[in-house]
Formats: sequence, C-alpha cells, structure tokens
Amino acid sequence: MKIKWTKKIGTSMLVAAMIAVLSACGQSNSADTASGQSGEVENEPVVLSFMTTWSENDPFTGVYYKNAMAFQEANPDIKLDIETIPYNDYPVKLSTTAAAGKLTDLILMIGGGSTFEQIARSGALMPIDDMMGNWKEDFLPSSKIKEFNVDGKQYGIPGEVSYATVIFYNKKIMKDAGYTEFPKTYEAFKAMVKDLKAKNITPIAYGNKTGSVLLASLLSPLNERISGPDLYAKIKSGEQKFTDPDFMNALKDIKELSDMGAFNVDLNSIDNVQATNLFLSGNTAMYIDGSWGVKQISMDKAADFEVGFAVFPQIEEGKGSMSTMPGATNQGVVLNAKLDETKKAAAEKFLQFMYSEQSYQNIIRSGNMVPANVEAPADIDPLFKEMTGALADVKEVTPVFDIVMPATVVAATKNGLQGLTTPGGSAPEAVAEELQKELGQ
Repeated sequence: MKIKWTKKIGTSMLVAAMIAVLSACGQSNSADTASGQSGEVENEPVVLSFMTTWSENDPFTGVYYKNAMAFQEANPDIKLDIETIPYNDYPVKLSTTAAAGKLTDLILMIGGGSTFEQIARSGALMPIDDMMGNWKEDFLPSSKIKEFNVDGKQYGIPGEVSYATVIFYNKKIMKDAGYTEFPKTYEAFKAMVKDLKAKNITPIAYGNKTGSVLLASLLSPLNERISGPDLYAKIKSGEQKFTDPDFMNALKDIKELSDMGAFNVDLNSIDNVQATNLFLSGNTAMYIDGSWGVKQISMDKAADFEVGFAVFPQIEEGKGSMSTMPGATNQGVVLNAKLDETKKAAAEKFLQFMYSEQSYQNIIRSGNMVPANVEAPADIDPLFKEMTGALADVKEVTPVFDIVMPATVVAATKNGLQGLTTPGGSAPEAVAEELQKELGQ
C-alpha cells in the first residue's frame, strides 16, 4: 500500500510564470518583484519518502503511524510519502532495495542485527551523531540505544525495548509455599525450585514449541549473568568458543533445571499461549517469557489472580548484573546517506518529534516499554505499569542470542535446547560441539 500526499501549487505561480515570459529584457523575472502583478509564492513542502511497516489499524505499529500523522499535521511544510510494506515481507524488501541502491529518504529498521549492520557498513545510511545533542543522556541513555550504533556511529533511535526475560509468578502460590519475596540469587532460586517441586507444584511454565523461547528467555540471561555482556561478540570473533566453560556452564544449568523437574513436561510441544494459560490456571508457580507476555496475562487473568514480576537472579561470582537485561530495541528510523541539506533538516525534525517525550508516552500507552526515561502516563494498564516498575532498575540492554548469531547456529541451538530439556536427550557437551561446528571455527 502506498500513501501519497499531493503537492500544492498556488495559482499565483501560474501568474508569475506568465509575467516572466512577457517581461522585457533586463527586467527581473522574479515572481515576487514583477510589477506587483503577482501574489506571494507558496513554498513547496519538503517531501520525505518513507518505507515502513507502520499501519494505522495495526495493533503493534498503529501508535507509530499515529505519531507520524501528528508530526505531519504539526509540520505542513514537510510531507511524508509513506510506503507501507507488510511485516513479513519487509526484511526481503529492505535487503533488495538496499542492494539496488534505491532506499527511500527515511527507512524503518524494525530492529538492529546483521541486516541493519550490513546496510550501515555499506555506506547507504547517514550517521546522526551530529543530531544526538537533541537527546540528553538522562532522557535517552546510550546503553539502551546501542543496538542502532555500528562501529561507533549512531544511525537511529529505537522507539521501544523488549526484554527477553521476565519472571511472572503467582503471588498466592509463592506465599502459600513460604516465599514472601522473590530470590535475588540463582542458588536461592534453584533451592526454591526444588522446594516447589517437593510440594508437588510445577515450578515453571514454558512454551518452547518453536525452540525460540528457551533460547531467548533462559539461555540468554544465563549467558549474561555468568559471562557478562560481551560473550557473543567474543565467540563470533573466535576469542572464545561455545565449548569453553562460560557458554558450557549455561547449558549445564539448563540441563540441571530440566533434570530437577523445573519445567512442565510438555514444554517442547506447547506454545506461549498454552503456557500462559497453564500459568493462569494456577498449575504452575511461575511463567518465564519476554516483557511482551504481560499483554496476554493482563487480558486473560481472573480478577483475583495476583501476578508478581521478577528480574532473572544474580549468579554468584558471575560477571553479569541484575541491572542488565538481554533484549532488543526496535522501531528505529534511519536516514538515507544521500539526503541533501534541506531533506536532512526535515528528517532531523521528524526524528525529534518521533522520539520525543510525548511520542514515547503514546508508545507506553499502547503497551510497549521504551528506552527513554519518561514518566509512565496515568492511563495505562495497571499490570503493565507494575511490570515497568519491577524492571525500573534495568539500565542496560544486551543482545539476545538469536539476534547476533548466524541463522544456522540459531537453528542448531534451538534443537540443542529442546534436546537438553527432553528426558534422555542431548548432553551439554554434544550441543556445544554442534554449535561450534555450525559456526565454522
């Protein structure tokens, strides 16, 4: 679907053109000085072409589209020529358009990762470092926008942040089991899991049918807590291996939890929706998923069902921190490197509007967390507000495994984790060896 706004041409311009033709030699052919016979010339708007997935009626991107329309209304001297591409078609469209050198003036990057980095390194995008003074560090921390930074250059600002791991827990079950607060250390967490299992309570609901949930919400935080935020970069560069102790220990922890009976036995055959329902029916003490999981929980929970929120616990002697969370930032607009000064100025104005306090508050109202430090509006979902409060101390976002690793490695990891959590399945050492083989190092 392509939405266009027609350029306005004033009738005074036609008059000016006729005067220019009929004027004698040596006379000014400027429309605004020609014998007073013409009116004022109406300046044509700056037109910015924009390729995006944003759509007015889309439940996920509608807020961005509405923010863009608010910008349009407030800035009649700038027109957006929007081309909306369906979400599932967008990655291919983006790659082929970039390869052909036909990127629009403004380009949506749904998220960071390898495709964005490849396009940025090709020279097709304009760094916005000279614009970053519009966003102060205390408003937009650099630690939460680094996914849109490539080789030390900032190319965009994300609209929202999704944390890969939130522990949702049933307050009543926990209280009845003797836990009035959630454990802060991993050893205490494991002790609680064992205790719940001994009381015939399934500790954790997981819906890992696609293989992606364990990878994002369990492997990724374990990697960060054990090794710190740089493990994946070190593995990709060859400085470390999947078979080294740091990564291997995370696999062993997952295997240990599985052998302890921490998960529902059908975790690899049900999806997120089914796992959420398992939790909300009171059959498990916890449910682990990304921050987006709060939407379904809020819609489907019974009125008297009390949900608690916890950050993944600290691992003793680990290099990570509870102030750091694996996640992804997305919905960032980047600029074509070929913009002239006029279009660049208009694009900067657009970015300032789209990533302002008011726009971020609209994004929060739509049920999404944001990377900026803004006060949550009073009219948001109470459960969502409670979750954002529980995650308020998270200061840095680190990459999730599947965003930074090659597709073949990601696929092998999904299979490996399903094997680790199947009785009689894979051993951690075998999984690590397979991943190192897929990485080709």
